[in-house]
Amino acid sequence: MRRAVLGWLASVAFVGSTLATAETPTLWGIPIGEYAQRRAQLRKLLEPDQIAILASESSPPTRLKFRQDSNFMYLTGLEAINGVLVILPKDSPLEESEVLFLPRQSRLSRLFEGPLPEPNAQTRRESGIEDIRERSELREFLAQALKVHPRALLNRPARTLLTDTLREANPEVQLSSVDRLMARLRVIKSPAEIALMRKAIEATIAGHRALAQRLKPGVYEYELEGAAQDAFRRHGSEREGYPMIIASGPNACILHYHANKRRVNAGELVLVDIGAEYSYYTADITRTYPASGKFTPRQRELYRAVLDALKYAESEAKPGITLAQLHQKVVAFFRNHPLRARDENGELKTLDHFFVHGLSHMLGMDVHDLDPNLPLAPGMVFTIEPGLYVPAEGIGIRIEDNYLVTEKGVENLSRALPREPEAIERMVGAGKSQR
Repeated sequence: MRRAVLGWLASVAFVGSTLATAETPTLWGIPIGEYAQRRAQLRKLLEPDQIAILASESSPPTRLKFRQDSNFMYLTGLEAINGVLVILPKDSPLEESEVLFLPRQSRLSRLFEGPLPEPNAQTRRESGIEDIRERSELREFLAQALKVHPRALLNRPARTLLTDTLREANPEVQLSSVDRLMARLRVIKSPAEIALMRKAIEATIAGHRALAQRLKPGVYEYELEGAAQDAFRRHGSEREGYPMIIASGPNACILHYHANKRRVNAGELVLVDIGAEYSYYTADITRTYPASGKFTPRQRELYRAVLDALKYAESEAKPGITLAQLHQKVVAFFRNHPLRARDENGELKTLDHFFVHGLSHMLGMDVHDLDPNLPLAPGMVFTIEPGLYVPAEGIGIRIEDNYLVTEKGVENLSRALPREPEAIERMVGAGKSQR
């Protein structure tokens, strides 16, 4: 079984490398042929009685910017609204292998939302999908397809929008998620995907540098957020990959702190966890900065412990290890570290008591990308992010970089952003010298 899995991973990586080097038209920086290959790979993964049904996002509320569902985007490259992609298994008795259903755009929709993909020759040409039909034909098509393939695998929008339609088409239909199969496809990044992720990382590093230069006692967290956002846009990022975490002082002990409204005080640390999204691929980089430009002795020794844990995890990360195994190595590292800290009850504890989250996660179109829970293999991109959170001292420290798995180990894709304590102090000090 292990040999089969690794062989399958190698085949996916090979497909990506051959397609990404071809001089072909692209959507969002991905060759059109690569999207076709992804759909073909999903078709091969389906069992004979299964069918994959992936819906696009619908129009968002006016307060939100549209972002396509990641799985639908991965397979089509289209920012379609209210579309449905149907993929049938290999050797299906039906004539079709893949069909995309799109609505005709009304004059009012065109006025409010601009031109969108429709079932026409232009969309066929631009997407490389030959069989594109009117959305109104979907119900009849599903009524026939579900007789042969009664197990439907759905993405999130389809589970929300199409459940009633599917049960009307076949009351015996069995519904489940397509995420398990999509995770197997998405976990190995092609050269084209890695190029986009490098762009996202470049924009994120620019955001960190801009924020560090703006940092000083008295500034508000949202001002730092604005400095990072400005740098993101100047580097081509369409949006953030997730809400920014700009956590000063005690807020750094709140793992998913998003309010970003507190005033930074002298002598505090500011934990900054941000990621720019570039053409639907995101980065995820964390640094911890001293607001006054210098770490206190206690801050520095805890910062060094986190940095040493990160470097240790880097040295242990290589093909064949799992993220769970890597996490346990870092837990043991903190447990055996000579430093101690007191918990909220005043009890002296080893440092592993203050490492309260996972070490790593996959990275790609989503900040916590779909994960098939396989051992690391070349082409995977993931994070390493040890942290220590000591509420009794008002100290939260996290350092996070992004890594590409290679044949022999890992490449730190975000290595251009300093992380040594002296370099962090210089980054913050550079901003002070310019003011």
